[in-house]
Amino acid sequence: MTKETEISYLKEFVTKNLVSLLMDHYGYSIETAFDVLYTSETFQKLSDPATGLYFQSPKYVFTYLKDEIENGKFGRGE
Repeated sequence: MTKETEISYLKEFVTKNLVSLLMDHYGYSIETAFDVLYTSETFQKLSDPATGLYFQSPKYVFTYLKDEIENGKFGRGE
C-alpha cells in the first residue's frame, strides 16, 4: 500500500465517522451532514496530509468540527 493510498483510506474512514457523528449529535440528515463537513475548515485540514489530522481518531477530529460549527472557526475555542 502506498503512502497516498494509506492517507486516502484513513481520510475516508475519518470522514465516514464524522458524518455519522454529525447525524447523531445534531440530528442532521446524511445530505446535510456531508454538506456541513465538506464545506468546513476542519475538512480542509483533514484533506491536507501535512496536518496529520487524517491520522487522528474521528472523535478527536469531531471536537474540532463541533467547535467550528458552534463557534464559527476552526480550533479549540479557549
